Amino acid sequence: MNKSFLAIAVVASLSSYASFSLAEAPGSEEQAHQTHETMVVTANRVEQQLKEVLAPIEVVDREEIEAIQAKSIAEVLRRLPGIQMANQGGVGQNTELYIRGRSSKNTLVLVNGVRIGSATTGSANLSAIPLDGVQRIEVIRGARAAVYGSDAVSGVVNIITTNPNGSASKVKAGFGSFGSYNVGGTLSLGDAKKGWLNLTATHQSSNGYNVQPTSTNPIDADDDGYSSQYLVLDTGKKLNPNWLLKANGYYQKHYVEYDNPWTGVDKTDSDLYSLSVATEYSRENFDSSLALTTNQDKAKSYGQGAAEGTISTNRVAVNWNNNFRVSDALSVLGGVDWYKDNVDNTTNAMTQDSRDNGAVFVGAIYNRGIVSLEGNVRYDDNSAYGNYTTYQLGGGVDITEQLKFVALHGTAFKAPTFNELYWPKQCGPWGCYEGNPDLVPEESDTSEIAVEGAFDFAAIRLAAYRSNVDKMIASNGSTNVNINKAKIEGIEVATQFDTGVIEHQVSYDYLDAKDEATGKDLVRRARHSGKWNAAYAINSWRFDLSYLYQGKRYDDAANTKVLDPYSLVDIAGTYYFDNGVTLGAKVGNLFNEEYETVSGYKTPERNYYVNASYEF
Repeated sequence: MNKSFLAIAVVASLSSYASFSLAEAPGSEEQAHQTHETMVVTANRVEQQLKEVLAPIEVVDREEIEAIQAKSIAEVLRRLPGIQMANQGGVGQNTELYIRGRSSKNTLVLVNGVRIGSATTGSANLSAIPLDGVQRIEVIRGARAAVYGSDAVSGVVNIITTNPNGSASKVKAGFGSFGSYNVGGTLSLGDAKKGWLNLTATHQSSNGYNVQPTSTNPIDADDDGYSSQYLVLDTGKKLNPNWLLKANGYYQKHYVEYDNPWTGVDKTDSDLYSLSVATEYSRENFDSSLALTTNQDKAKSYGQGAAEGTISTNRVAVNWNNNFRVSDALSVLGGVDWYKDNVDNTTNAMTQDSRDNGAVFVGAIYNRGIVSLEGNVRYDDNSAYGNYTTYQLGGGVDITEQLKFVALHGTAFKAPTFNELYWPKQCGPWGCYEGNPDLVPEESDTSEIAVEGAFDFAAIRLAAYRSNVDKMIASNGSTNVNINKAKIEGIEVATQFDTGVIEHQVSYDYLDAKDEATGKDLVRRARHSGKWNAAYAINSWRFDLSYLYQGKRYDDAANTKVLDPYSLVDIAGTYYFDNGVTLGAKVGNLFNEEYETVSGYKTPERNYYVNASYEF
């Protein structure tokens, strides 16, 4: 039997096990109320009810992260609509994130609203972002540069660790396939009224497996493991009814072994941290916050007898954000962003090693009756590439009580990375290469229309979007130039529904992402992908099943190396004891599918993981 159909049959059989109506499902009314009241902050940098956000946004809370027993941010994100992943092995290995067909460097990654990532590569290392201590993850699909500036081209991932309401303290431990294990704990004290402190510490490691078994380099014939230790801090104190002082951050030490497709280094030690101190002022119709932040993304690479090299990004930032509620229907937003990047490459010194970016932004949100409107405009001034203005407009109209029509349009830009701008001239058997300081940002505009339905039996969103990309940065063999154009078109269908006590999240994505100069598909983007996540809770048990289908992709720009379609099924079960003890088990890649997301790199075979935790 085809594994894709087998996986669907499994879920379908679970659905039929309890096929009474949503209205009869225990707790469904409470769940609906909770969904109605869910608040998000990522769309416009202010707190909004989820139902009032026009852009497509996914929210994954702590409960779901623990229930699916995810070990990395990538495991959480790959379940969501509009997202595809490419990984050079398993957990801990280099991971590429594609939101609506754009690569990792076109997605802005935030921790508690703070920009993180490398200024040299232009993206955040998803394999080295703490998961323990995360309270929820908010993911926006679509251009948001008018709110956040460069990098927010195809979406924003905001990883939120702050938890002023506190939660139970916890200790936990787990182990599984490939010699993997983790131990950790969370200390939670206080509450939002008196002040709070949440501190999470975790160690996790794995012996790994040989991620490139077909390599002809004998040095690659080894297992590629990783280890990671990190702390996550969240604390705050309400000084009086109007003023709040808070701080949050994380520190991570990350070691990973990998197989380099070229000769050279095959080990990396990373040190990453982020610390933010903020003060917030609130009154009846006005909120203001001022945040000071510093973070670092530092990686030392070595191995195979190659020279050791360290590349780091050190960033300082200031953000002032304001929200004035003119009336119950209208809010006016505005603020100032400033940050400075300093980079250091000990192997090849950059011709320039720092740049700063200042920005001002204004916006408005209007919700009254059947009409919802939003607009944002932002002006960025960068010391390396000059100034750039972006805007974003959105509107929604309730067609009926159940149906809503939404239209969105926004412009975005992706700043050239330090590597693209300032990499020093190097020559080898391939020829000579150097950065180009005359590069300008890539430009794009994205339009989207959608119909959203909120029915008693299901919630559904059907959307179509188009992105036109200009001045794409590409290599001409000796340097980088702004020459390429791309067109990305897609259709998304995402729905949530219950069949009795089983909750379902089902999505399908059609993606046509092409390089307009060649007519070829952009690499590692599948035209067809589908996802089905099911959760079943009964008494003290919870069971989760995840099915993912990824269609054919190409691993090269010439579209000659085909990556075959694949289907993955993961299952997890959790039992909650009354005394605070929780036991869980997970089987990943249940049907032992053999597949690749990057040519030549083996993905995990069927794997197992068990864990236990105690709350007090």
